[in-house]
Amino acid sequence: MLYSDVYVDEPLDKIVKDWDFLNEKVIKKFYGFKDIGDNVVGIRSIETEKPPELGQKAAPVALPAIRKNFEIGPKGLIEVPRIPFSAHITRAGTPHHTQHVFGYWHINDKDEIIIPLPPEGGRPGRILIIMGRPNGEEADRFAWYCEECLSLLYMIESTDFDAFWAAELAAIRDYNSDPAHQLCSNCGHQNPLGYTAMQSADKPEERAARLVW
Repeated sequence: MLYSDVYVDEPLDKIVKDWDFLNEKVIKKFYGFKDIGDNVVGIRSIETEKPPELGQKAAPVALPAIRKNFEIGPKGLIEVPRIPFSAHITRAGTPHHTQHVFGYWHINDKDEIIIPLPPEGGRPGRILIIMGRPNGEEADRFAWYCEECLSLLYMIESTDFDAFWAAELAAIRDYNSDPAHQLCSNCGHQNPLGYTAMQSADKPEERAARLVW
């Protein structure tokens, strides 16, 4: 194992809070994803009890307390509990979705570690997301499955992780652009629209979809 000295230009008591990723000053840097070594890290706060209405102030990626987390695996649709201080690994290639937070099924080529942190003092609960940084050949996929029969409706792939949020928004707008994309060819069910994790980008019809699923 290799070790390296770390040198800083200021006294430690002035910069110690910059090393606390949950500090209110620092956490804003993790609203998206931030490179930390070979990984990317995101931190999400539980900001509301229920999904915010259009125009209601919330953090860019705010988690409502009532959300549920789902994955699609060999046994079909399963709900994944979030247990404080207990790490859950979403394996690469597993479609996963969090209610009211992002309106699609995310499929990535890296394992994703999720660690819930309970409220502490005046801090809200947090969700810590750690994932290996994708290389140029590894993709993120934005997919939609029928909520009745789990047939794949639509999927768009992006291999540029640095443009993740732009790719996410483009995929959602493409999926929402034609009602035929939401119509299941297998069972005929008309599925809801998609929406981005960045609530500020919601159109009224996308915010309405956020409140549904």
